[in-house]
Amino acid sequence: MHPQTIRFYFLIILNGLAALQLVACGGLPARPAPPTASPPPPAIVNEITAANLPTLVMIEREASIEGNLPLLASLWAENGRILDGRGTSEQEDDFIWDGRAAILDRYQLAVFPAPPPPLTSTEDATLTVEGNTATLVNQGDRWRFVQQEGRWWLQELAYSQP
Repeated sequence: MHPQTIRFYFLIILNGLAALQLVACGGLPARPAPPTASPPPPAIVNEITAANLPTLVMIEREASIEGNLPLLASLWAENGRILDGRGTSEQEDDFIWDGRAAILDRYQLAVFPAPPPPLTSTEDATLTVEGNTATLVNQGDRWRFVQQEGRWWLQELAYSQP
């Protein structure tokens, strides 16, 4: 038999054995998809009024530290976004996570491995409420909220802006 033919059959057998081993081991582990529909929020979320929206920011921070992805999914609006200004006034270099799925990916890939420090206070925060929307500025971060479906949601977080 020709050496190239032997090599061809050897590679086929080797690939077949590798495929059998994957099947025997249950295949490759699948990465769980981030939740796209929000699970029911904890009771405290339903109790948040415009006056105590800083509590929603505190809940988000604790969930970020604890790695609680289902809770975070229940806090963010479906069309929410996070904007990292990267410390410059140019918008071209901003990094934006658009939509709940992208935001949850950000938590898994960037936040959970290096959690933020606890948020100790929102006492110096400035809260502006206009109908079904609100803005909270706290320690350089700008949070926007929207009231939909009978409750308040996180709509946007913008940080590292000059």
